[in-house]
Amino acid sequence: MLSKVSKFVFLLVLLLSNGLSKADDNFQDIMYRTIVYFYPSSHVVNNKALEKYKREIERHNISTTNTNKASITMQLVSDIQAPDIEYLSYYGRGIIKKQAEDLQGTKLALIIDSTYSMDMQTDGLKLSDQIAYDIAKSYDGALWDTETRELFTPAAWENKRLSAWENDTPIVEKHIVIHAYKNNEYVRAITLGMAKFGMPDIVVNDFSWSLNRSVESLIVLVSQSIVEGSRLSEDSSIEISIDSLAETNYKKTLKSSLIDNARSDVDVLIGDAKWEEGDPDNYLIEILFDNVTGESVQIRQEVLLSSIFGWEDKVSYVKHNQLIEDASMRAKSKLKGLKSDFNLGLEPGEFIQVKAPFTTPDDGVEWMWVEVMEWNGGRIKGLLKNQPKYIPELKGGSVVTVKESEIFDYFRIYPDGSSEGNETGELILKYRSL
Repeated sequence: MLSKVSKFVFLLVLLLSNGLSKADDNFQDIMYRTIVYFYPSSHVVNNKALEKYKREIERHNISTTNTNKASITMQLVSDIQAPDIEYLSYYGRGIIKKQAEDLQGTKLALIIDSTYSMDMQTDGLKLSDQIAYDIAKSYDGALWDTETRELFTPAAWENKRLSAWENDTPIVEKHIVIHAYKNNEYVRAITLGMAKFGMPDIVVNDFSWSLNRSVESLIVLVSQSIVEGSRLSEDSSIEISIDSLAETNYKKTLKSSLIDNARSDVDVLIGDAKWEEGDPDNYLIEILFDNVTGESVQIRQEVLLSSIFGWEDKVSYVKHNQLIEDASMRAKSKLKGLKSDFNLGLEPGEFIQVKAPFTTPDDGVEWMWVEVMEWNGGRIKGLLKNQPKYIPELKGGSVVTVKESEIFDYFRIYPDGSSEGNETGELILKYRSL
């Protein structure tokens, strides 16, 4: 739960977004920095051009400054280093190799500091992003977002930032990024960029890679809801109502992806988040799952995500014919290699699931998928990824142990979203439909 001090601060910040008196404007100020790195070929490099450019900055600054609402200050510097080539290979947006290489040869950049009040949250951010874009496009530069730690070409910035509004409603997922990484046994995810809205960055801890997309969807939904005005209640929860969101393409796409049993209104519990090295310099909140029934946080995560987005877990009744048995044998022949790859270490976002038998109370068998967390000797420890139909003591997200010798099939997802395996599943689906 939020501490008394943190809860007070968070409540105050959220209330401020409704707008207070002008006397409170200083407390409401949001500060956001962008940097335009100029390529060596830029025509602002020589001294004569620099002087002319400085005068243009001064005129531009005066014309876009409103001390009661928002201000833009700019500083031209000649001793700054652009992000290196390796970094840009991951976080360069639209940046090709030649551009990344060229940026290593310049130290000239323009630092743009924007300050705007919470009641000018929309116009302030729009203005800041537009000015940075105009300068980068006019003077051959690349744009650095200090909050999300990404470098953009002007075209990528226009596509990602300037188009990220619908009728003055920000599409929050286009203004932020979510970093997910292995943190001990499980995964931790955190947003970067919510400070541009004067809002906390959001953390989710202790989930498995197979839930990464669902957790990201939850974080985006909570982020959008907070920016649109959802408030923290006295019990430290935020009511999430998809139907109450502004009518945008984000909402339309989200609603079209929901399964029929999804709930439109869900309370999401919020608590203090522990700051870790590399986290944004912003206050942090964590999405908790303690208001959901379940013995472990992983079970509770499955329950909450299923509640918000809906779920389906179809049971297939197909007798294993020779084709299915042959496919299973091919899968089993690859287990040794899968085990070796897993223990050598998978890439971030990569995971392996295995299909294993579970004995039902009437001595039958229910086949279910298990996400591998440990693979030692002939035993596999993991998280159950199905909701059992005939074994009431087990829940999706439960920690289970299965025997390697009993594995029927496997399913491997790579970081780019491609996959292999589950050949038996495709055959079962085929014969079930006959």
